[in-house]
Amino acid sequence: MQRPLSKEEQEWVERTLEAMSLRELIGQTMQDHAGRLPFKGDDEAALRGYLAQYPVGSFFIGGEVIQKAAGKAEDYRDWTVMLQRISKVPLLFSGDLEFGAGSAVKSLTAFPPLLALAAADDEALAYEYGKYTAMEGRAAGFTWALAPGTDLLLNWMNPVITTRCLGDDAGRAARLSAAVMRGMQDYGIAACAKHFPGDGVDYRDQHIITTINSLSEEEWFSTYGHVAQTIIDQGVMSYMTGHIALPWIDGGDAAAKPVPATVSERITTELLRERMGFDGVVLSDALDMGGFLAWGDYEKRIIDCFNCGTDVLLWPGVRYFAVMEQAVADGRVSRERLTASVRRILEMKARLGVQFTSTAGEDGMALPLLDDKLPPKLDRQVRQLSRELAGRCITVVRNRTGQLPLNPQTVRRVLVIMLNKVTEGRKYERMNLFVEQLKARGLQVDILDEFEPLTTLRQWEQSGISWDAAFAPYFLPLHGMMNTARPVGEAAKAIWAMQHAETIKPIGISFASPYLLQDIPFLDTLVNAYSLHEDTVELTVKALFGEIPFQGNSPVHADSQDDYHGSRGLQKT
Repeated sequence: MQRPLSKEEQEWVERTLEAMSLRELIGQTMQDHAGRLPFKGDDEAALRGYLAQYPVGSFFIGGEVIQKAAGKAEDYRDWTVMLQRISKVPLLFSGDLEFGAGSAVKSLTAFPPLLALAAADDEALAYEYGKYTAMEGRAAGFTWALAPGTDLLLNWMNPVITTRCLGDDAGRAARLSAAVMRGMQDYGIAACAKHFPGDGVDYRDQHIITTINSLSEEEWFSTYGHVAQTIIDQGVMSYMTGHIALPWIDGGDAAAKPVPATVSERITTELLRERMGFDGVVLSDALDMGGFLAWGDYEKRIIDCFNCGTDVLLWPGVRYFAVMEQAVADGRVSRERLTASVRRILEMKARLGVQFTSTAGEDGMALPLLDDKLPPKLDRQVRQLSRELAGRCITVVRNRTGQLPLNPQTVRRVLVIMLNKVTEGRKYERMNLFVEQLKARGLQVDILDEFEPLTTLRQWEQSGISWDAAFAPYFLPLHGMMNTARPVGEAAKAIWAMQHAETIKPIGISFASPYLLQDIPFLDTLVNAYSLHEDTVELTVKALFGEIPFQGNSPVHADSQDDYHGSRGLQKT
């Protein structure tokens, strides 16, 4: 549970609450998107007018995790200072700080993703992951991390959480997510666990439709419920509900559409609040997602979202004010219910110390920025942590023929089969990091990125070309191809083409999905590296050639034949 407020903090909450108009109360329950304002973001006069008309309680800043990081830390900090200066009530600034502050702000440190943290499986490392996320994040103006992910990867075809979660084991996910959360909150940023009641069971994407967590009550409490209860008991300040149905508690009308948690009183109030004892702020997932839009017209879905127990609605748009004012006036939303949500929001603000923001808008709890980074000693520590995790996560999933480690004395010419052709136009060029690392070793690198299954690769072999090693690296970024994390299209053709070859033994290397063996079960060798983080790519190549050990343990059942060995040394099946 969360720490009790001090007498002074509680007095600030009640005093602030008492002074609010109805419109200001409503504004506290809305989170706006800074990137969607209808004017240039640094126009102070326009912002003053906007906040006077729409007195929102929080803003989302930075890049979205399903797209890419954006902007400079100093620019965000300057913007948040200006906003705090002109806002009547101190604001919160949230962001998708899932993999460090650099997953939202381009100039800050991006860590290897949560699945890499799960492969390292070290609570002390997880705490540091949260700590340095918070230190960099608060320095850039953030006070609310929409992280950590508490989902579980129980369906290998799930297309959206992939590397954004801590694997498929509830015990490990509970331990590590709680450690990340404590690190964040001990260093000044509210954590937001997500997405209740849990993504990763369905093979579909809640950005597109309402997805379903189909576990039974007993199964749910032993998996997602265990993770949620652990992080609630350890004091997480906020929880995000997803556009995810949980039929065992709210099946709705058998003939009707599934009921997402974002409109379900049974899931949000009866389960999360009452049964599990969560007393913090409930934030909805983004309300422009397909899994929410299907519920009904704008007015119905917004009112149902608030009334089910949501405290803050993420990106409802400014229509929200008029709808809520009318709903309070005609009794569809009670003033008492609105006040209860605003009190919880103000209590979170008090715990974060934003009431002490100076009249100039400065956050006295934020570390200084120098050249868009933390001071040199801290900046080195953050980057050191990132590199340490990058080295500790790399996992041998299969090494049946003992091909790894490669002998650098005998491997001189290599083939790279570009399985990521599907991502062309979206981070495709980042796969060049892998090729560049091979070339930097003085290797001759042949690249195959055109796939005619019956001809190309076999023709190369028949022409007399031979290779000392062949790599099949795979990378698909989040939403690189919406609704799949699998090798499809040209990548699928490459899998077909590989089987026509007679002289190569491909080494699979996944920088994305940990489940490559489901689609390429004939691979005798597979390494999972979880991301194209620069340090990870460099260290993966070192590990392939035996210069550093493989240290990761697979955080999911990655082998389609259940014979995988995530190991601290190389093991053969």
